[in-house]
Amino acid sequence: MGRERILITISFSFTIRYIIRTGLLQQLREFVEPIIVLTWREDNLIMELKTIGIEVHVFPESKMGVAYGSARKKIDIWFNHFKMIENSGKIQRRYLAHVQPLKSKMLSDARKWYNISKFYWPGNIEKIFNREKVLVQSDTNYSQLSALVDDLNVHAVFTVTPFHRQEDILLRVCKDKGKKMITAILSFDNITKRGWIPVEYDLYMVWNKFNKEELQTIYPFTKTKPVYITGAPQFDFYFDKSYLLEKENWEKEVGLFPKKRKIILYAGGPKSLFPQEPQYLKQIDTAISTGAIKNKPVILFRCHPIDNIERWKEVVGESENIIFDKSWTGKENLGYANITDNDIRKLCSTLAYTDVHINICSTMTVDGSAFNKPQIGPAYIPEDKKGSTLLQEMYSQKHFKPIVETNGLALAKSSDELINHINNALEHPENYTLNNRKILKTIISFCDGTSMLKVADIIKKVIVT
Repeated sequence: MGRERILITISFSFTIRYIIRTGLLQQLREFVEPIIVLTWREDNLIMELKTIGIEVHVFPESKMGVAYGSARKKIDIWFNHFKMIENSGKIQRRYLAHVQPLKSKMLSDARKWYNISKFYWPGNIEKIFNREKVLVQSDTNYSQLSALVDDLNVHAVFTVTPFHRQEDILLRVCKDKGKKMITAILSFDNITKRGWIPVEYDLYMVWNKFNKEELQTIYPFTKTKPVYITGAPQFDFYFDKSYLLEKENWEKEVGLFPKKRKIILYAGGPKSLFPQEPQYLKQIDTAISTGAIKNKPVILFRCHPIDNIERWKEVVGESENIIFDKSWTGKENLGYANITDNDIRKLCSTLAYTDVHINICSTMTVDGSAFNKPQIGPAYIPEDKKGSTLLQEMYSQKHFKPIVETNGLALAKSSDELINHINNALEHPENYTLNNRKILKTIISFCDGTSMLKVADIIKKVIVT
């Protein structure tokens, strides 16, 4: 009898890092037959996988009609208001309404509360969910995906992005067909920030105890499901020295020739969250030029994978203090990129060979802590008192608050504080790295580089036994 076939979805570049680059796919091959389903065509990746004998298919993304979209929007309103943990989306919505008032396009208070009030009507919640169940089959590409799934003849499904709309309908089809459903939540902020997960899974894997508690609070039925704490497989690279380039090769890779100048890594966030962020890079650049930041360090700016580096260059202009470095990014869609082993080596080396790390409310704080580097977070908006308060609240979001509570992240609540932290961290990094290990244990739970193996072992137990 042949091995069970398991469908594995890839609908985002970071999934490639988790599923393929960690070695998880190869581990799974030892006891199942993995079937990769991509929601976009990535020819180099497809060729790479087929060369090693992996079955690969490109499926269409989930497609939803107007009627289904309307029903789903109502469920989203219900979910955000009644199910999400109190501060989980509200902090970010308040902040975005301030920094992007036109883009936010928030419903008027009257309209918003009218929509919410309807959920208090007897039987209305059940009515909306029943309508969604009908429309998911009649007003989406459910039938098309159903036929494709039948052709694959799979026993189980594994996804790390159960919240992704791109694969939403595909996962619903698989659940309806009685497949064993397994998910490992990709990142520690996904449960509280990514919205309603429409499929009930047979087992869940999360990064840490906080994620487990969040999952069981928002989705009470998971209290009767296996929920495993596995850590973060994408952090396994950081505990493997073979992923470090020789320093001279790394310097050539990023175009960096600092001439023994210390290096400040500024890891940018996406414009959708931090439209004002380039001004911090400009302030640091100016402080270096004027001598406010001592000894002329160089800034290595790493652009976020789903951001446009040009918006930073437009604000900062030409500077002898800044080296601009692009991350992996897709051509047609920024989130559709083939993350390679070389991309990962470059990231690991960047974290290892820079001296001070700066980012706003980002997972990069955890990444940098794996390399025992000072972590600094801007928590102010110049000449904007209200905006500064709202930005500071962003650091108290449910997923990020445990990081702040370790006291391992230095928050700068003014430009003067930012400059002082940089000077002090460059001169005495040991004063800023005392709690790096605590950040890691708090967020990724395990610091031994074996999270991928933990995930593989759990999947093996549920599939093989």
